Amino acid sequence: MFDGGELSASDSEFFTTNFNHSNHSELNKKRITTKKRFSDDQIRSLEVMFESESKLEPRKKLQLARELGLQPRQVAIWFQNKRARYKSKQLERDYNILMANYNTLNSQFEALKKEKQSLILLLFILSCNRFSHM
Repeated sequence: MFDGGELSASDSEFFTTNFNHSNHSELNKKRITTKKRFSDDQIRSLEVMFESESKLEPRKKLQLARELGLQPRQVAIWFQNKRARYKSKQLERDYNILMANYNTLNSQFEALKKEKQSLILLLFILSCNRFSHM
């Protein structure tokens, strides 16, 4: 591959690809390890505020960030993510309610279909008996 002479095109591509890949992996590891998580107290405070207001005015966002020792952008992103999670869970709850209602209606429909069939059969039997006695 590399024998001390000039690099071939494939050797150059190999080093460039591996060097860039390893650099990229190291950067991702640093990002993951340095990602700051909120403390339990910060999350509780954010949750309490979210219960009363799902969207914050800029002034309240700054005040809350100052009180919690966070950047205003962190507060804004937390609220944005919380709204997205809330909406997703609400859609799931709505879906489950609709599915339960559908299943109830479907079983009632099937029961009515069976009742209709038995009434049709009964009507047929009664009409046959009526004509056989004539």
